[in-house]
Amino acid sequence: MCFADKKRFLRQGRAMTCRCKTGCHTKRCACLKDGEPCQDDCQCSNCNNPLNGLDVARMSTCAIENVQRYKALSQADLADMMDLPCGCERVPLQKLVNTYRCRKCDERYWYSFCLGETVQDSCTWHCTKCGTCRDWREWHCPRCNRCTYGVTLPCDGCGSRERDPWI
Repeated sequence: MCFADKKRFLRQGRAMTCRCKTGCHTKRCACLKDGEPCQDDCQCSNCNNPLNGLDVARMSTCAIENVQRYKALSQADLADMMDLPCGCERVPLQKLVNTYRCRKCDERYWYSFCLGETVQDSCTWHCTKCGTCRDWREWHCPRCNRCTYGVTLPCDGCGSRERDPWI
């Protein structure tokens, strides 16, 4: 289950709201921490949530976590044509901010702001705890709070095999 699906599953039937007094621009804001824009029923003052006005439901987790870098892109940057790793298509960067499905090979891709390149969805994931994109063979250890290599191996840092099922 991806990060966005986890949030929707946990929030079914309840809306995330905040009461920030400092502008909603840090992770202290419940909405921003949850990767969501502030809603009409939020009671925040001087709201500066950088996700406001964006369709976060379609954006990749990496794009949401790097929203300031995304917003700094010009229209010309977003129109730049990017090669998909499969070699089947060239698509504008704007389409890769969301998960994009190749029309020829049916593989999913997205732009990693962390790595500065287009990545295959089945081979790369964005760790929301570490804030970086990772190889599919890496996992986040909740005991020592870092990512480690090897899906069947214990953590390099602490030896734990405990995994966070929601990451």
